[in-house]
Amino acid sequence: MARDLSAVCKKCRREGEKLFLKGERCLSEKCALSRRGAKERSRYSRRASAYALQLKEKQKLRLMYGMFEGQFRRFFKLAAKRGNPAIGLLLLLERRLDNVVHRIGWAQSRSQARQMVRHGHIAVSGHKVDIPSYFVKAGDQIELRKPDSASAQECAELLDTVKLPPWFSAASSGKKVQITRLPAAEDVAEIPINAQLVVELYSK
Repeated sequence: MARDLSAVCKKCRREGEKLFLKGERCLSEKCALSRRGAKERSRYSRRASAYALQLKEKQKLRLMYGMFEGQFRRFFKLAAKRGNPAIGLLLLLERRLDNVVHRIGWAQSRSQARQMVRHGHIAVSGHKVDIPSYFVKAGDQIELRKPDSASAQECAELLDTVKLPPWFSAASSGKKVQITRLPAAEDVAEIPINAQLVVELYSK
């Protein structure tokens, strides 16, 4: 399985804004972008073209969800078959199991959530699922496979501090979450990405 082992903080500095790839560290004084700022551009560089802006938005979205180009492009093709591709892409990305684990609050970042899923710590409706890109469905129950372990207790405490998206419903003392419905357009409105630019890039 391919893995991206490049320095995480360099990605934020390269894009010139926080992508929150390291959880709480991104909000602390240790954040490299806060301490060192974005990577300097040459003073001779020209004004960003339309293509450069489109590419930047695509890279930001891809890095936020921790995906390689081939997998990201497949997601876009799938979204393009379901009406509005800009909204559809965001909705598909939100339904990824690793993203759901992160949204629940059991992991500080999507990369940590991805590791939890790969190591078999997450069950969906009673069945172990170790595929981070698994699409959750309405009615699914996301739960920790070892609810009595110390790590599960820590996850339950984290859930109490997180505001769950409206398409989630917490249960069983923070160790189980119900997917009450699929995410809608209003649920992805706050994601700081102009997905229309991604559509324009892939539509060329």
